[in-house]
Amino acid sequence: MRCGVTGLGPTVAPCFAAEGVDWVVDTARSSDNKKVIVTYGRPPATEVTVTHSLKAADEVLVELSALIAPIPQTSECIRS
Repeated sequence: MRCGVTGLGPTVAPCFAAEGVDWVVDTARSSDNKKVIVTYGRPPATEVTVTHSLKAADEVLVELSALIAPIPQTSECIRS
């Protein structure tokens, strides 16, 4: 996990919400073995690298989202 990273600008990358916090999968930096996920619309951004061996990745993102939620949201991602 890295905090204070530069957030993503407009993107067509996959986006989802956990506990009201938008997350975007950084497809350029993700691979078959890991996913790089960055908060969207809450500067400064938080980046999390999740390996496929982590069974509770969803639980981790829910817990992190609860901590990130107090950061004011300035924009949101569009889910298709």
